[in-house]
Amino acid sequence: MFAPYLVLLIAFGIIPIVVAAITSMQPATLNPNGGPLNYLQALQDFRFLPALRNVGIFLLLYVPSMLIAVALMSLLLDTIQGRWNLPLRLAYIVPASLTGATAVLVWYFLLEPTLSPYKDVLHALGITQGGQIWRADNLAWIFVVMAFFTGAGNWIVVQYGSLQSISDDILEAARIDGANAWQIGWRIKLPLIQKYLVYMGILVFAAGLQVFVEPQLISSSVYPGLASNWSLNQLSYSFAFQSNNFGGAAALSLMLLIVCIIGAVFVIFKTDFFEGAGVKEK
Repeated sequence: MFAPYLVLLIAFGIIPIVVAAITSMQPATLNPNGGPLNYLQALQDFRFLPALRNVGIFLLLYVPSMLIAVALMSLLLDTIQGRWNLPLRLAYIVPASLTGATAVLVWYFLLEPTLSPYKDVLHALGITQGGQIWRADNLAWIFVVMAFFTGAGNWIVVQYGSLQSISDDILEAARIDGANAWQIGWRIKLPLIQKYLVYMGILVFAAGLQVFVEPQLISSSVYPGLASNWSLNQLSYSFAFQSNNFGGAAALSLMLLIVCIIGAVFVIFKTDFFEGAGVKEK
């Protein structure tokens, strides 16, 4: 049963990493001798620190908002059972179909004062031109909103499913002891789905660290140059396809991978993610 996954992992995970590691040491445009200097040059590029700052702000806004909102909405969905529960779950999934270029286009129309169906509201707030919204210092917030509404719905349904795995006996015992809905949610349900939330946090962090589509499309089509090299993945793309520096692009990509792995390992073992699975010794 594990074999198909192992084949895919090797073909689309391990082999590309090995190829990237080899490429990152090969001669590049700015480094004819190749080697570890590719990594140093990627870090010293004048666009690296601004991109790092942008992604850092994006993650600080995106990851907590996803974890808090998804946990609260899934708890509400699990607590308030009724005729609208199923339609609500379906409604949460719908925004997830608007991803990539479609999501950027939708949010461009929503936020553009001259085109938005909410233009009367925007005008009442004093926003009459797109330039008042689409500014460099607003981009992190805009990209967080885009990413949140395309990703939160799926995770709400996933976490709702994790809440369904909690034994009714545990919840009934809590009610007999006098716990109200708030206490059951905060003291019983949340601790029991902690590992699912940790898993979600790891994937959300990894996806946020690699943000690319939203700034790339905004910069290349809607507002040319506004979000040029805004993210680290965009910088890697520029290295490879604008500067012909595949060594630097591979080096930067591997550094992002290492950050994701270190972050995941730290969170997993700090939260006892494998507790009870025979991994961690007592």
